[in-house]
Amino acid sequence: MNELFRYMLKIIFNPRFIALLAMLITSCKDLSESSPTIGKTKIACDIQIKDLMLQQEAIFEQRYKYADLTLEFFNERDLMQLWLADSFRNVIIGRPLDSLEIRHFKVNQQVSPRHFPFAVGAIALLTHQNNRDSSLTYEDFLDLCAGRKNDNVRYSTLVIEDSGSGVALYILDLLKSEKFTGSVYALNTKMAIIDYLKKNPNAIAAVDWAEFSDSDDSQKKSLLNGLQRLAISRPLDSLQYGFLLPDQYNLQDKRYPLQRTWQFISCSGKSDLALGFASFVAGEIGQKIVLKAGMLPIFQTERWIEFTNGDYKIVN
Repeated sequence: MNELFRYMLKIIFNPRFIALLAMLITSCKDLSESSPTIGKTKIACDIQIKDLMLQQEAIFEQRYKYADLTLEFFNERDLMQLWLADSFRNVIIGRPLDSLEIRHFKVNQQVSPRHFPFAVGAIALLTHQNNRDSSLTYEDFLDLCAGRKNDNVRYSTLVIEDSGSGVALYILDLLKSEKFTGSVYALNTKMAIIDYLKKNPNAIAAVDWAEFSDSDDSQKKSLLNGLQRLAISRPLDSLQYGFLLPDQYNLQDKRYPLQRTWQFISCSGKSDLALGFASFVAGEIGQKIVLKAGMLPIFQTERWIEFTNGDYKIVN
């Protein structure tokens, strides 16, 4: 009997047995028990960075096989309405919450929203490639958006995708207005905007550049065939750098006037799977995905470049 007892103790305290037991416990974890790398969760996301966030989701779930994310995509207006109605606990949008929105969560849900910025994006202005005017002042752009008469503006129409989009709400915020006046039209899809620009040379489109900026995506690049980007100046009351395009180096220096910071915002109050995903997106791998997509990562890792007599090469 004593020999059997000693034999059982030897098995129980065997390192291999302990490791196997730990693996079995981990494999049987209920996905509803959420931790930063295990569980199930839903996250609402602005549809204008859908492609980027689907890439982030795929790689995150590939690395953490017990993570089950569901990203649901909406325009910003619908997303905020659902969130304020407590349909989601975590969202991804192109701006921080304002003071009234923060107060809503503190009063109604007894939670302080946590912001995790992870990327800087830009609103780009597109027009027909045959237009000789390839630039526009910031003030002329606002006059066009507001329907104010301005003889300096040769463009007659502004088009946007979806009146409830983050782009539309961003421009309305610049105008300090609740609705557009003048020749501003909302079209249903990105392709409808592109077709409109090709048929109407006097029109400008305001679009989220993240939908076009991945230089490795040949399909996205082909969408810009027949179109050009308009360069825009900074507001007159700010330091001037000429006319600027929404390229990463202009976002890095905060020179481009129509840029915004993308945020992961959590109201769960927990260290759960959603928070783990936010940490991943803001981490080294997630930030490299942001960089490749043509946006500006908030956190940038060091890169070592080796110079020789021949061509330079990146070694890390």
